[in-house]
Amino acid sequence: MEKSKNRFSVRQLAVIGLLSALVFVFSWIQIPIGDVARVHLGNVFCALSGLLFGPLTGGLASGFGSMLFDFTNPLYIAESWITFLTKFFIGFLAGLISQRGERRTPAKDVLGASAGSVAYVALYLLKSYIVKYWIEHQAWGAVQTQLVTKGVTSLINAVLAVVVSVLLANAVRPALRRAGLLKNEE
Repeated sequence: MEKSKNRFSVRQLAVIGLLSALVFVFSWIQIPIGDVARVHLGNVFCALSGLLFGPLTGGLASGFGSMLFDFTNPLYIAESWITFLTKFFIGFLAGLISQRGERRTPAKDVLGASAGSVAYVALYLLKSYIVKYWIEHQAWGAVQTQLVTKGVTSLINAVLAVVVSVLLANAVRPALRRAGLLKNEE
């Protein structure tokens, strides 16, 4: 009988679980904008997950944490799988771009967090357009109003995610390195 190699170590699973919990908790720190949007801190931890632990860990933590947040509201449960996919890209792209090449630089962190956040905004607005216009058959004017509101708040969330995640990543990397939790870098 052939042994199979585990894809994730216990440490990696624990990191994914902890980061998912941070995404979930910080998604609750929010300012509602009408009935259709909110400014929140969840995306900060989606980007931070990727910047610190790479594309797969960052993507999974982003997706699971955000999906769990959706489970807390009956209005969001049906679309939680879409949230998993769209939020996955924040952490995945942040990690993929920031860890590319030999050396990590602050510019790569900013580019990675920006790419992940912009990709999420585009996917979120596309999903909102499809659901509101094509599935719910809302009037075009109502859809436009919702898309503008969601777009503005999503861009605020994106800027917040880039700025705060890059600052936090630079602040906690030395401690995580000393604790042996980060891969050998630089």
